[in-house]
Parts: sequence; C-alpha cells; structure tokens
Amino acid sequence: MAKLNIKSKIILKDQVIEEEVLGSFESGVISYQEKNNTYVYIDINRNELIRENDELTMKYIFSENELTKGYIYIKELNQDLELDIKTKLIEKDSNKYKVEYIEEEETFVYEIEYAEVENELFKTNRKRYLGSNG
Repeated sequence: MAKLNIKSKIILKDQVIEEEVLGSFESGVISYQEKNNTYVYIDINRNELIRENDELTMKYIFSENELTKGYIYIKELNQDLELDIKTKLIEKDSNKYKVEYIEEEETFVYEIEYAEVENELFKTNRKRYLGSNG
C-alpha cells in the first residue's frame, strides 16, 4: 500500500472546498479521510466515488457522457435516495483524477491530485549512501 499526499478540490456553484491530507493507494483505490471525518474512496479504474461520514454514505459511478445512478443512504432516516448523474468529463493521469458531473441540475467538479510519500527510512539511508546531497 502506497502512502499519498492528496490535494482534493470540490467545486460547486460559488464554492470551492480544498483540502490537503494524507491517504493511501492500493489496487486502484485511493482512500483518505477529510478533516470533517468524511472517508473518501475513489476507484480510479471503475470511476467510482464513495464518501461516508456519520450522517450518510454516497456512492456514485461515473461514465463519461452517460447517465448513471448515484445512491445516497441517509443513516438517521434509514433511507436510500437514488439520483441521476450525468458525467460530463473524466480525466485521469498518473497523479490526477478529475470528474465533472451534473447532479439534480447542479454541476460539480471533483478533483484530486496525489503524489506518493517518500519513505523516510529509505530517504535517510539513501542520503547516508549518496552523501548529504542525495
């Protein structure tokens, strides 16, 4: 499991929510915990986003230029909601995942940038082997 530095950004109408957190990457899934105790799981191969906190669990599957279903489970009410999700854009590369989608007539952009955290023990040993400049 690789440890990651993650910059997440959610863009709504007039609002941009940005965070920098630590997370992990394993088997195509990026996972991290936001400062508000929301756990986020992104399967970059299946284009699936899961967000979970004490109040709800949200699961969206994206397919570019297609209409898919999103599901929100409201824990206090023990109720499931089904939403139409229209994915406008999916971009992915080796250190970025971005999806733009329409949910209930409102456009959202969800973007994360990530980089592997260098192992401190390896870094220390490498410097010792290569000299102080390594």
